Amino acid sequence: MSIRNALKQREERRDQAANGGINGGLPEGVTRYVRLGQELKDGKTFVLLADPDKWFFYYTHEDGDFATHATYVRKHTCLHSPHEVGEDFGKYEKPNKTACLSCAAKAKRKLYFMIPVFDPQYSEWRVLDLKEYHASNIIGDYDKLEKAAQKFQKGYTLVGDAVTIGKTSDGKSYSMSSGDLDDAVIEAAKKLVGQSIDYEELANFREVDDIAKILAEATPEAKLDKSVLGAAIPPVQTKDDVVPIEPPIDISDADIPF
Repeated sequence: MSIRNALKQREERRDQAANGGINGGLPEGVTRYVRLGQELKDGKTFVLLADPDKWFFYYTHEDGDFATHATYVRKHTCLHSPHEVGEDFGKYEKPNKTACLSCAAKAKRKLYFMIPVFDPQYSEWRVLDLKEYHASNIIGDYDKLEKAAQKFQKGYTLVGDAVTIGKTSDGKSYSMSSGDLDDAVIEAAKKLVGQSIDYEELANFREVDDIAKILAEATPEAKLDKSVLGAAIPPVQTKDDVVPIEPPIDISDADIPF
């Protein structure tokens, strides 16, 4: 990274911190992350800001028992994850013990997607942070809606249009249907399509020392290889350090990050 870009990023972070951090512009108590269990319970209408191929994907390490709400390994972002949109999925699909201490400890690893949306309730962009299973269901609905609309309007895209997202009828996942919003809201939202979002900050990449502490505190049920904690701790991986490696479901407010 050039000195100019580094200084620019430092200035942007200072400005962001001075204006409420990543949640700046939102009312007190409201975060960039949509509270899945509460806000989507009865369905909520948003404007989509990106198509699925441009959703940010990343991995977490977490383990526990959903039925008893027991936590075996506290949720944290896998260091072998992208830092921005557009990375090669294949580079990160498998664990990489040289890049991530939790991968080396054989902690369970789960795939997540962040879906950027415009929330008309707050006139701000927010993200839906969804596990792989839920994101797959949303993508299935996305494709069906877009395909049906394109029969009447060639080239139509759901990006920049209103959609309603809520729980499925069985309450086990999420679905997407067409939504309805005033034209003025749609036009305001379209201005944010393609905007740069700091997904690296949203994903909350931790220092290796912090991850080592999380692994050390993990319960025996996690069945981790804690011997790696006695070895030299690898440096924090950056997106420029990634080397391709060979290829080898539940809803609650706990789904929101960290």
